[in-house]
Amino acid sequence: MIKDTKPYSTRIAKLHLRDSDLLEIDIEPDRTFEKSDMEDLIEGAKNIGNGRKLKNLILVGRGTVADVDSRALSASVEGCIYKIADAFVINGAAQKFLMNIYIKLQKPAVPTSFFTDKQEAMNWLAAQ
Repeated sequence: MIKDTKPYSTRIAKLHLRDSDLLEIDIEPDRTFEKSDMEDLIEGAKNIGNGRKLKNLILVGRGTVADVDSRALSASVEGCIYKIADAFVINGAAQKFLMNIYIKLQKPAVPTSFFTDKQEAMNWLAAQ
């Protein structure tokens, strides 16, 4: 079992492998998550996971929202190349609204859900 490896940092996020197949992505609060940020996360997941697919626990900072291009890339086959599943831990109505749109309209290529509780998200990922 791998625990808390050295983080990989991007412009607005920190990534670290919590377990052999669980990647925690901690996104800063009050930011706009752009397509370039998603591209950085893909590269980070590739590097930290040595090219393996991982389960992603995504902690979205309060007030942070993803733009339409980053959501489209994240949902695409290309954006899911290193993903088994995505569990987003969100805060607030705006993030909930965007997550509902993301799941229902953009239809991510991997199992995806959102939660307000980190432990519930981790339990869901464990079942994926």
